[in-house]
Amino acid sequence: MIKKNYKISFSLILFIFFISCSNNDINVLTTSTCYDGIQNGDETGVDCGGSCSTPCIPDNALEGVLITRMVLSANIEYKLIGPLIIRDGATLEIEAGTVIKAQKNKNAYIAVAQGGKIYIWGNENNPVVITSDEENPAPGDWGGIVICGKAPTNNGMNARSELVDFFYGGTNTELSSGIIKYLRLEYTGESFTSSKRFNAITFYGVGSFTTVENIQAYESLGNGFEIVGGTINAKQLISTNTEINGVKVTGGWNGFGNSWYISGANNSGITLENNDTDAVALPLTTGNLYNMSIIGPFSNSALNYTNGGGIFNIDEIYTSNINLGININSTLESSLVENGDLNINNIEFANSDNNLIKTNFSGSNSFFVEGNSNGAGNAEQKPNWANNWSIGL
Repeated sequence: MIKKNYKISFSLILFIFFISCSNNDINVLTTSTCYDGIQNGDETGVDCGGSCSTPCIPDNALEGVLITRMVLSANIEYKLIGPLIIRDGATLEIEAGTVIKAQKNKNAYIAVAQGGKIYIWGNENNPVVITSDEENPAPGDWGGIVICGKAPTNNGMNARSELVDFFYGGTNTELSSGIIKYLRLEYTGESFTSSKRFNAITFYGVGSFTTVENIQAYESLGNGFEIVGGTINAKQLISTNTEINGVKVTGGWNGFGNSWYISGANNSGITLENNDTDAVALPLTTGNLYNMSIIGPFSNSALNYTNGGGIFNIDEIYTSNINLGININSTLESSLVENGDLNINNIEFANSDNNLIKTNFSGSNSFFVEGNSNGAGNAEQKPNWANNWSIGL
């Protein structure tokens, strides 16, 4: 009898021991460690949230380096909380109607490296909008978009971009960096360095098979658009209220622009430049521009031909409310105009007072011809192609 009771007592002790071990195991597994790569304890994500010092990044947050394909959906409002980099071989696709809000003071921007691609599938009734996350947004709240390609530039075969410090340039004139249609960029122009600001969108050596159509730069502390080298053809661009230029072309760009509407640029409507550090660098910036509305006032001019200018044929230009129409910046640019490198046909100077200077060029070449023009489609008024998707016009 005593022996039997001993066996029962021993079994009971073993059972209590196993239960105790099991409970200790459970306690260990539920302790929040914040560094073990497991969501445990009171964490709300892996090693983040709860009692961990690191907050969890929400599912709609955008930042980091993209090395594969990412698709952004219109039924989610995204937060750009830092740099988003699309590397060689990666693709970012953004559906029509998608809204992305960039956080202030987070170094937020989108950059496409050589070989990366961006597809923005906006449409007239559902543009893609990338804007500030501030309750009271202001120019300069976030960076902008930077795209680097492999097309020629007069900054060298392996140039480094002033913004984001990526390689750009090469010999591939046709390589596509993607498709951008019906995009509105708001409150861009954050400082990248002490001397350089982002533009709403900057193209570095981007190839001609890249589609660039129906894009608005709205309220930027930089340029609205800057095209540095490359061979892109840009159609139906709108630049509204920018601190520097509406559009700047430089770096050996070779392409055409059609239907640009520019208003409220602080410096110049369009700046035409060969190279800002080497005015005679090759290949020369060469472009054909058609159907432009350039609405002042400007502190400089409607058209600013500077730093070696380049070779341009320009047709159907409507200007309004300006003091200086065409600024020929220096002796070098004057000699280029005299040589026939700048030709402007059918330019209208409207709604300007008696102080208007049509050009400060004093040479003998009559390089521009005046005439009535509809500019981007509707003279000073918003062009029909800008209906529904643009703002502030």
